[in-house]
Amino acid sequence: MRWAAGPGQPMQPLPPPVRPMAPPPKKSGGGCFKIVVGLLIASFLFCCCIVSAALESAEDPLNWEQVVQAPDVGPSNNLGVAVVPTDLGAEQARRYAWRQRLTAFSLKYGVSSEVHRQVEDDFSDLSDRFQYLPGKGTSFTWAPPQACRGREWNCVFDSLSNDNSENIQALTALFKHRMETEGLDQRQASELVISFVQNIKYRLPTEETAAFGLLPPTIVVADGSGDCDSKALLAVVILRQLGVDAVVLLGSSLGHAALGINVGAPGKKFGKKYSFVEVTTPGWAIGTIPPGYDIAGAWKVIPVTVAKADD
Repeated sequence: MRWAAGPGQPMQPLPPPVRPMAPPPKKSGGGCFKIVVGLLIASFLFCCCIVSAALESAEDPLNWEQVVQAPDVGPSNNLGVAVVPTDLGAEQARRYAWRQRLTAFSLKYGVSSEVHRQVEDDFSDLSDRFQYLPGKGTSFTWAPPQACRGREWNCVFDSLSNDNSENIQALTALFKHRMETEGLDQRQASELVISFVQNIKYRLPTEETAAFGLLPPTIVVADGSGDCDSKALLAVVILRQLGVDAVVLLGSSLGHAALGINVGAPGKKFGKKYSFVEVTTPGWAIGTIPPGYDIAGAWKVIPVTVAKADD
């Protein structure tokens, strides 16, 4: 993600959450050694993750028309196929397969070349209205419309939501069907959506593929990749269409974005009611804040206007 206020480095994908180590048995000797080994292993996993993220970021953007089959996760709960327009062949959709805890899920989503091009054109128009110009590193300049002064990111996210909501409704319908047939409450449905978004490949967009360091929700799912703010906005659109109160959380000084969700989860709240949700990496539970990001005053709640999904 890029920041208009100044250079900011997007957060790299995080290593999987590590379960707290059980206290060592109360016996003499060996305790310090085990702790040191544990820290070395944790540091190794973290460094490997960062190196992997850096290599991913240096790759060319994904070819969105190249349909890649997701890795096999074993027998799964198939949520169905969502395509835009509805007469698009299922063979042109991208398959996703992931696990939420011990349960495997899969679905397919795809858009036509015409829809993909229209989304890109709408996004280009948005960047023109903001007079967006890329700068050095992760900084950029813009001149938002007068009506957006003081709420620039609200305007950007609202515009992207308005231009992409209809395309995402087909995807939301798959989760809505699962929610209704399985009797899921809002928190359970949210956990399923979050696990899907977390498992979308993390990739930093390039200057050639994105203004504001951001990708539209349709592009994230159709292409199969996105960074922190792109994935957070996608999650907000889906959840809001399901009737769940969700927002984007922006940490400008941290160069990071996350999802905020109001489902009565325990833990620290932002804006008095929104639990932090990390969307860059699978496995982070609602309310779990990565180390170093629980900083007072660093996060701003950005509401997003989203049209409710059709019944």
